[in-house]
Amino acid sequence: MQREAIIYTVGDFVRRVVGSLLHGGYRGKFLCSPCLIKLTKANVDKSYSLLEIGSAMADVFKAPGAITCLATSACAVCARKKHVPCLGVPLS
Repeated sequence: MQREAIIYTVGDFVRRVVGSLLHGGYRGKFLCSPCLIKLTKANVDKSYSLLEIGSAMADVFKAPGAITCLATSACAVCARKKHVPCLGVPLS
């Protein structure tokens, strides 16, 4: 019996990396989109462009799933003075 190949999109990989980051070393912290894009770029295949990753990240922010999206928060990585939308996974 032959099975069909599964084709993963850039969005699938970005969502997986973001989930791994926020459930791993950044658990309990909230990160802004620019920081998540940089961290994701460092963890996916080098063939993905920042534009592709950024577009997929916008989709993650629109529909975060099990990840919490805060409308305004300080980013744990860059600590921007202006509060921005951030994603994270609470400790509890």
